Amino acid sequence: MATCDPKQLHGQIRKGAFERMYYIYGADLVQVQQLTAALFKKATGGNLELSLTQFDGQKLEIKELVDASRQFSMFSNYNCIQVHDLDANRLREDQLKQLLELLPEIGDATILVFDVTGFDPKAGKKTPQGKNKKLIDCIAKYGVVCEAVQRTPAVLARELSGLAEKRGCILPPDSAEELVKLCMGNTLILRSELEKLCAYADKGGTISRKLVQEMTSPQLETTTFQLAKAVVSQRPRTAMEELDKLYAMRTNRTFIVHAIASAFLDLYRAAAAMRAGKQPGDMKEDFGYRFDFMVQNAFRDCRRIPPERLRACIRILRDLELRLNSTAGDERTMLESAIVQMLAVAGG
Repeated sequence: MATCDPKQLHGQIRKGAFERMYYIYGADLVQVQQLTAALFKKATGGNLELSLTQFDGQKLEIKELVDASRQFSMFSNYNCIQVHDLDANRLREDQLKQLLELLPEIGDATILVFDVTGFDPKAGKKTPQGKNKKLIDCIAKYGVVCEAVQRTPAVLARELSGLAEKRGCILPPDSAEELVKLCMGNTLILRSELEKLCAYADKGGTISRKLVQEMTSPQLETTTFQLAKAVVSQRPRTAMEELDKLYAMRTNRTFIVHAIASAFLDLYRAAAAMRAGKQPGDMKEDFGYRFDFMVQNAFRDCRRIPPERLRACIRILRDLELRLNSTAGDERTMLESAIVQMLAVAGG
């Protein structure tokens, strides 16, 4: 399989050593965007408007892609085509067949790039799944597949401190690490939050850990995990405050329930792993977690409650989902009632 990492691909782009097609994806969304932009900028000589054809992968018509691939650019050496966020699993079998038959026919004067930032081709597994795997395997045969793996929290923290310094601010290591945790390592969100913090601190200012905690916008995953932590720690007021934050985000109730259930599943997996004599690294590998701190937090907090009670909390959330989908009633009241039930279960 013709694969490379982001560093290798950056090097190839600088040299102008292009392949006919690329599939660029990964958990590090910023790197995916940067690689795609750098590739097209170099290949078109900066003449993007006249030399780049872009397709929305969610609305892709294979015939239009075929027609575009047979054109020649009058303004650069390459006919560049971008297909953004194509989920091959949504294609019909005949559409996938057409696409796979097109790829070997792509000429040397064309650069076709599939870039993905809106979904996970791996679907949470170790390798790409379903039709996306077929597409990726085919592209690797005739071009290059590049996965931008999520950088570690320590690496992200150092990069954020460096970016803050370029903006004339000081972001100490503990503040940078806190920002990474609060944003769950999402590189797109990290950049925007850092911009906000630097603007608030002004030039020469120091961004303290407290400022990071106060100014960083709440994220769904961190808030739901804090809610679950409050339940197992028997802190009802905190649990309800975290629920308030979720509603303040205008989060769809389906996502709220699923996210809370996911947080309890993290705790249950950690409890089960501990009971089986497994380590955090085993859980991270088995379930495809991006960061060590996500697993370490689950290992730390699951000690507060027996696995049987965590299992009972998950059953309460399952029943909540059924009630919300089958009965009329105030969803906020139902959610609060479920949280109270879980607090009772967690307390024995």
